[in-house]
Amino acid sequence: MEQQTITMGQVTYELRRVFQGPRSLSELISERLVQNIPASQPVDGGGGHGV
Repeated sequence: MEQQTITMGQVTYELRRVFQGPRSLSELISERLVQNIPASQPVDGGGGHGV
């Protein structure tokens, strides 16, 4: 079980998580971060049209 307190402005959140299985907490967090990374978009707007 993991407990964490997060304060944002005047609000405090208390989180409690229970993990079950053979994978470590760091593996679970790494996987979750990878899933939340948005697909990168070209800086120039893309479209593939050259000058």
